[in-house]
Amino acid sequence: MARPKQAIINDLMGELDKFGGHITNIRDAIQSKGVTSEGKLFKFAEEINNIEPASTYGYILDAVKGAYSKGYSDSELVGIINNLANKNQPPQPQPGPNPAPAFDAATATEIPARQFYGRSDLEGELTCPNVVKVGAEAFIGCEYSVVKLTKATEIDKEAFKFSQIKVLSIPNFVWKDSNLDLRDVYENKYGLNKIVVADESVPPSDISLNKVDFEVYNHDETKKWDIYRNVWKPV
Repeated sequence: MARPKQAIINDLMGELDKFGGHITNIRDAIQSKGVTSEGKLFKFAEEINNIEPASTYGYILDAVKGAYSKGYSDSELVGIINNLANKNQPPQPQPGPNPAPAFDAATATEIPARQFYGRSDLEGELTCPNVVKVGAEAFIGCEYSVVKLTKATEIDKEAFKFSQIKVLSIPNFVWKDSNLDLRDVYENKYGLNKIVVADESVPPSDISLNKVDFEVYNHDETKKWDIYRNVWKPV
């Protein structure tokens, strides 16, 4: 059976009364946010949209908007935030670089580049009976005065430059074509007093012009290089 028209009208009026109460609540809430609309719905929408958040997090929201403008998505921003370090925990010590392995002169087969770089605490004599290769700048600033590398055949040109070495024994190394830089810390071209090299060596011809007391010997020291005539002579 259909409801009487009056009952339907009464229900509608009741709903309108309720709606009026809701409108009042909405008005009060919007006014508390600073809206002063002229009463036009479209202006209401514009004004509500432009309300600055009354929050201490407003600058964060601005940063989020900036991130959106740079192409970041919600999931990316959430991932960044979730992965932030916990500042409430004390910082954990970070592992440092692995220390260089200790150099064993008795067993080493190579002296890596810069192995003794700046080691002014290393003095006296260094003997490495098994080293065959010496890297660049291995002895710069080092204060070894005597270095003996009896098997070395691969020596970088700058291995001994700017060192304090006075006696260098490399009897298996062929010294020629200026393939060794022997400048000392004072930029003297030849800082050594004595060097022992392979018999096939042809030392530079300018030794007599730079250091007349520089002694050059063959592998077993049975011959000495004549720095004036540039030939080997029996001792």
